[in-house]
Amino acid sequence: MKIIDELSEIILLIDKNYFLNAHNKTEDLWRKYKNDKETRDESFILKAFVNAFAFFELYKMQRYEHANTIWKLFKKYEYLIDDLDSINKIEYKKIQELIYKKRDEI
Repeated sequence: MKIIDELSEIILLIDKNYFLNAHNKTEDLWRKYKNDKETRDESFILKAFVNAFAFFELYKMQRYEHANTIWKLFKKYEYLIDDLDSINKIEYKKIQELIYKKRDEI
């Protein structure tokens, strides 16, 4: 399933630090992907992003312990970005890089 337009919108949201909006949009995509046999494995990448965006929101709320727990869930599935063959891989890599850039800023 090609979701480049949605991922491009998510990239813009992250760039503007709208992590809650990025979280919600990514969670919607994750729900579609997790229920489709062909995209189930790829859904874990989206799940990783959902957790990364939750990390930023929890960090803003100074809930550091919870934020670090959520960050570990992002890390758990992050490897799939490189391991899975996907038509969305370029956008996934852009999101991954942006997540680390934003994390370095906090």
